[in-house]
Amino acid sequence: MRKRFSILVVSMVIIGLTLSLSGVLVSQAAPVEKQQSLNREVPKPIPATNIEVVKKVFSEDVGKGKGNPSPPPKTGGAATGILGDYPVTGTKYAVVIGICDYPGTNLDLCQSDGDSLHMYKALTELYGYEPQNIRLFKDDGGTAGSLLGNVVYDIPTRGNIYNAIMDIKSYATSGDEVVFFFSGHGAKGTLQWGDAEDPDEAIVVWNTEADTEGNVIYIWDDELRDWFSGFGTTRIVFVFDSCLAGGMNDVAITGRVVSMATGETQSAYVYSTAGEDVDGDGIKDGEGVFSRLFANEGMLQGKADKYDHGYRTNPETLGEDVVVEEAFDYAKTNIPPYLKVRQKPVISDNFLNDLLL
Repeated sequence: MRKRFSILVVSMVIIGLTLSLSGVLVSQAAPVEKQQSLNREVPKPIPATNIEVVKKVFSEDVGKGKGNPSPPPKTGGAATGILGDYPVTGTKYAVVIGICDYPGTNLDLCQSDGDSLHMYKALTELYGYEPQNIRLFKDDGGTAGSLLGNVVYDIPTRGNIYNAIMDIKSYATSGDEVVFFFSGHGAKGTLQWGDAEDPDEAIVVWNTEADTEGNVIYIWDDELRDWFSGFGTTRIVFVFDSCLAGGMNDVAITGRVVSMATGETQSAYVYSTAGEDVDGDGIKDGEGVFSRLFANEGMLQGKADKYDHGYRTNPETLGEDVVVEEAFDYAKTNIPPYLKVRQKPVISDNFLNDLLL
């Protein structure tokens, strides 16, 4: 009897050690995967000459020089009123980037970026995106206030953005949806290799290599095109609120929508502050003119909702039926009159009918 009991005890100990070791391996899986992402070699920027940062331009405060919002256009807009392929059968992923406070002072627009926070809020509150599937980048990193659940956001360096895109690319499959949102400065230059476009356009990211003299790091549109090639899904939405945004359409292919705040040679405008504290951290957040109209007013406040697409029916949730094309139409129509000559949003829409996130 004692022998049998001893054998039982030894067996239980072995099983316990096996389960314990298994638990250790499982708990280590995620950190190892994350470490692989951090160790991924980030490609160097394409060499370029004649580089020029085209900064966003300060506009008057919200409401000045502008009457009541105009309704979406009756005809000629991007929205068709016909809902395209929906619902999404897979997972929704997003890379959301907002830079208002660059390193140093030379490129600063405001103390805290609100565009990324509004887009994050729209994705999570209206469109069913899970926070764990969104990589949020803002200024020099930190934690949002309590109104956004104290979400942690990372620094939008070239490497961090590249890794975020590659991480999603590694597991995105057919039926998934991806959003890439950027608000910040743009740039132009002559690439030493890439496509034949001259000048070519880029977005200006936040990097520790930058200094007060304006030496900054770029992501060229050719690079974004390459980084987003080979995705398992074609259902990808890009939103660029930057100067020269109209030139960022190299990423456009069938199934994608690219919403751009300006024409290819134009400047984007920004409010130093829109008077809102989006996340409740005690700091008023600045907003780009296009992003405020697209994400804040158009989506979150539901002002872009022109068509009843017949999928969502809860009248208590503003903006729940706003498609990407309606948000773009609203933003384009409501650019303040005194800015419309200098900022005309454009869209490249290769998605069949209207795309509801």
